Amino acid sequence: MQARRTAILTATTVLGASLATLGTTPGASAAPQRADLVVSALSTPPTTVRHGSSFNLGATVANKGRASAKRSSLRFYLSRDRVRSADDIVGGSVAVKRIKPRKKKTVSGPVHVPVTAAGKYWVLACADATTKVKETKERNNCRVSRSQVDVDAALHAALVGRLTFLDEGERTDPTTGRVETWRHTASASISMAVDGDPHNPTFASTGSTYERAGSVTALEESDNCRIALDRTEAGGGTLAYAGDRFNDDINARFTRTDLSGLRVGLSLRADWSATSTRTGRGQFPCDPSTTTTEGTVLDISSIELTQVAATAGGITYRVVGWVGEQNTPSDWDRVEGTLTLTSR
Repeated sequence: MQARRTAILTATTVLGASLATLGTTPGASAAPQRADLVVSALSTPPTTVRHGSSFNLGATVANKGRASAKRSSLRFYLSRDRVRSADDIVGGSVAVKRIKPRKKKTVSGPVHVPVTAAGKYWVLACADATTKVKETKERNNCRVSRSQVDVDAALHAALVGRLTFLDEGERTDPTTGRVETWRHTASASISMAVDGDPHNPTFASTGSTYERAGSVTALEESDNCRIALDRTEAGGGTLAYAGDRFNDDINARFTRTDLSGLRVGLSLRADWSATSTRTGRGQFPCDPSTTTTEGTVLDISSIELTQVAATAGGITYRVVGWVGEQNTPSDWDRVEGTLTLTSR
């Protein structure tokens, strides 16, 4: 009888210990409390706007969770549909202060419309756009506007910037021994108004100017003669523009439908003057003489630029290539510079 009581007591002790162990199992602990941010209200955007402009919008961010939400960012997007996707345009961000559980904050900020925008867009307001807050739900952060905003399709922009040109070098004629050294430079300050259909707008020069300078020296020597050449050139002023693409000194066009490519044509003139001097030497010297000639040189360049930066304020392009007249190799060794397209 005593043995039976001992066995029952032992079994009861083991069972109690097992239940205690189960009660302290880590997996049995409660899930951590988290915040849950949503945009509970969004003001109505204007009916129409111009590309390159901005408009102000208000939004209310609410915390539906059981934990406080630390500082975060609300971001506005321009969307072709009512769903957040990778091709939406970022319009701007607004800082949102810490929000306690079951509380809300009202914020406002500008929505920037890039110069490339055109047509109708929904406005999305998304809380915690940079995912700084750990939430119970991550798919309920955005709210869409009740109506669309219509962006004027016509371009009204300005293209401005500066391009520089350099050509320098030295060569020796192996037959005559003539050594020629040259250096040519030019710069163009571009100022153009861009208006109309983005696929085929008018680029009108609004006072674009240029400067050009250069020099060439050459020396050829033989037993009986020394021939020296000294040539200089200079030009500058306003690049002629009258809306005639065959006679204008400046023209431009977009090379891509999304406005990310640009081509600019320039005609840079310069007047030159050259003096050639012959000096006799040796037993049978050549006849000495000095001859001066003058003329005008015209360089036609087609410069290709590509987008390197785009913001709500505009697009910046950088030179990536150039050719001469009718796609012939250019005499310029280097063409550099950036142009910026901004709304006006």
